[in-house]
Amino acid sequence: MRRFLFSAALFLAVISAQVLAGQSGRQCIAEHYKLIALPLRPARINDSGQVAGTTPAHHAALWSEKEGQKQIGLPAGFELAEGLGLNTAGHLIGVATNNDASKRHAFIFQDGKLTLLSGEQSKPNAIDDADEIAGESAVSGKAGTVPVLWKNQAAVDLGACCGGAATGINNQGQVVGEFYDSQGLYHAFLWDKTHGIQRIVPGEDYSSALAINDAGHVLVQVFPRILLYKEGQLVRLDLSPKFPSQPRAFNDCDVIVGSFAPPPMRYEPLCGKRLPGFTT
Repeated sequence: MRRFLFSAALFLAVISAQVLAGQSGRQCIAEHYKLIALPLRPARINDSGQVAGTTPAHHAALWSEKEGQKQIGLPAGFELAEGLGLNTAGHLIGVATNNDASKRHAFIFQDGKLTLLSGEQSKPNAIDDADEIAGESAVSGKAGTVPVLWKNQAAVDLGACCGGAATGINNQGQVVGEFYDSQGLYHAFLWDKTHGIQRIVPGEDYSSALAINDAGHVLVQVFPRILLYKEGQLVRLDLSPKFPSQPRAFNDCDVIVGSFAPPPMRYEPLCGKRLPGFTT
């Protein structure tokens, strides 16, 4: 029976002990949790407990336990919106669409103001603490949408020839995603301003980079395999040995969250304690 509609339960960690990851000093594993029913479908949470998401009426919104829910108004010419991400400062990114989904546009909401990002048919996927935003947009001279990085709300083409999307960014300005080649195959990539766009999975398999953390580790899917790209090496992860896994995100402690299920059943939630182990 489906229990996840537009209201959801969010696990908020109450830390009773610190578990440090390497030399980062970050708190990695929570020992205690409490459940809070949310009035929106959550997409991201930051370290302050602010949640970006989408209301049942299909509006982007920002929620916190202290301040409750703030629904974000729609830009002119659009009827629907989704909240897709936020950073430490609580700046929210989202996408606005019209009723038939033929038009969409990326936006950022900060300091009480919504601003449309440059580009057409755009969608943001991740934002770092410098307000740099990874996503996809149509650009001049290329068909379809391509991976872009918004800096100061202006789209920078990351150099993919034939389409794709940037899916993640870390606080070092590294961007990951997938791009299409001239044969129509899509490949996981890692981009930085020094090296440009780089494939990170050799061969002709289809691959996607799902997320990157501040250590520069990249979560990669070569369906049905899940890989960790770390220091130039790919390591296979056995997250759910029996069924295909769909990781969603991971943190600086390499803790993965996602879902798994035997096809065609719905995915069940899971949380990986620490690489390469995995628990449900």
